[in-house]
Amino acid sequence: MLNSPGRAPLRITIPAGRLGGSASGYVCIGVLAGVPYPLFDGFFTSGTPGFVDSGALPATTALPPPTGFVVPQSCAYVVPPAVGIAQRDWKVDCGAANNNNARGTLGPGLAAQGWTSCGAGLASEPWQKNDLLLTVSESSLAAGDYPRFSQRARGVSPCS
Repeated sequence: MLNSPGRAPLRITIPAGRLGGSASGYVCIGVLAGVPYPLFDGFFTSGTPGFVDSGALPATTALPPPTGFVVPQSCAYVVPPAVGIAQRDWKVDCGAANNNNARGTLGPGLAAQGWTSCGAGLASEPWQKNDLLLTVSESSLAAGDYPRFSQRARGVSPCS
């Protein structure tokens, strides 16, 4: 059973022998969506990509991570990022109460990390930090859809 503050506990089964002796201390566990419970996908020990130091934010990570932004600990990436030539997209779950207000949920974290809002649109809000652009988009509220944010590969600023 895995627990994280503000999130429902996750129950996963780790196949015998997969962790060996390297899991004697703190490790980060990778999981994939599964029914009825998430599936074990691997583990990360100190010094490996994907490892998050104990007590550090965020509680979850994505590979590759967004440049210049760390999601709030109350949010979790729900699928690996979609990586394209011109853009990367991440989907996040910030809890049922917050998934219909991604801009309101992610906005304070963006501002605290030095991002500046370019002004909200109907269902999205671009944010600028130096030459970086990140756009937060609301969920459609359809089953299985989550809020997302996108980052362009090249810095383009709609704020200027």
